[in-house]
Amino acid sequence: MNAFTIDHNNSQITVTPLGKCLFKVEIPGKKLLLLLKQDNEGADHWFEDGTDNETTETRAIGTAIDNYMAKYDSLPMPDPYY
Repeated sequence: MNAFTIDHNNSQITVTPLGKCLFKVEIPGKKLLLLLKQDNEGADHWFEDGTDNETTETRAIGTAIDNYMAKYDSLPMPDPYY
């Protein structure tokens, strides 16, 4: 999947998937690597790479990424013969 944009704090930020659970996020003034982890109860959590806790900001960005991915996954795939 290619880079995409999401809305965060009333601005568009660029997200580049680097793997199934790793995303580079470009916020004005800084770049983050966000990692999606699942706890032992199956709940998803978004961490800045190298940290061991979810923050309000990483949770909000992660939720926006989840919403975008769910929308993208629900779109019909183009016919490969066109």
